[in-house]
Amino acid sequence: MKRLLSLVALLALHSGARAVEYPEPTGPAAVQTMPGATIGQLLFESGRNFYSGSGTVIRPSSVLTAAHNLWDADQGFSTDIAFRRGQYGARALAEHYPSRIYVLSGYRENARRHSGESVRAFSFDLGALVFRSAVANGASLGWWANPALLQPRVPTVAFGYGGEYHTGDDLLSVATRSGYGRIFGGFYESDAVYFEAGMSGGPVISTAADGKRYVTGVVVASSSEPASGGIRALDATAASFIRRFMK
Repeated sequence: MKRLLSLVALLALHSGARAVEYPEPTGPAAVQTMPGATIGQLLFESGRNFYSGSGTVIRPSSVLTAAHNLWDADQGFSTDIAFRRGQYGARALAEHYPSRIYVLSGYRENARRHSGESVRAFSFDLGALVFRSAVANGASLGWWANPALLQPRVPTVAFGYGGEYHTGDDLLSVATRSGYGRIFGGFYESDAVYFEAGMSGGPVISTAADGKRYVTGVVVASSSEPASGGIRALDATAASFIRRFMK
């Protein structure tokens, strides 16, 4: 998240979230108890400025993040992108550089037309980094395109590297049982959470009825007044994007 995003003129909340895809299997069992091993900090350059964000290994050689970490309407695609997996303090488990980057179709058009801070842009705010080899020794955190797991009473935790009140070197978590409501398209929001700048692109992880944890969304926006947190939920469109471009 390059800066705090004030969400204005939000459309009416819609109901009717439903399961749209079967869950993608997780990697080794250890990933379930140590999801931080698949989460990392993104460092990148946009124009002449350097920024930080977050991402998650959800396929052996690919990282899921927010599209706005990878492309800007004024500066184009980000450059010098580094993914520091398992960043903790001054150290990381590994540092990787992508060979390809992708943003979900529709993001660039809506960011240009309505601004990158609009709900229409947020509804397409997904990006992917693809690497030449496995990022986490073949492990990946499972994902499930199932908006029903974003409803109230389902344990949900968002992760990411803060760059506002924290240094950006430690992994932050934001938990809620209040759920997220659909605002527009794939953009969902909760007024029970607040995401720090730098967490953008980090995973939203829900615990399913079987006790397993799955990535069900990506952090894309936050507002401090009033407090709210916005995510791009994983749905059928996101599932198609992941399966087509990530490996």
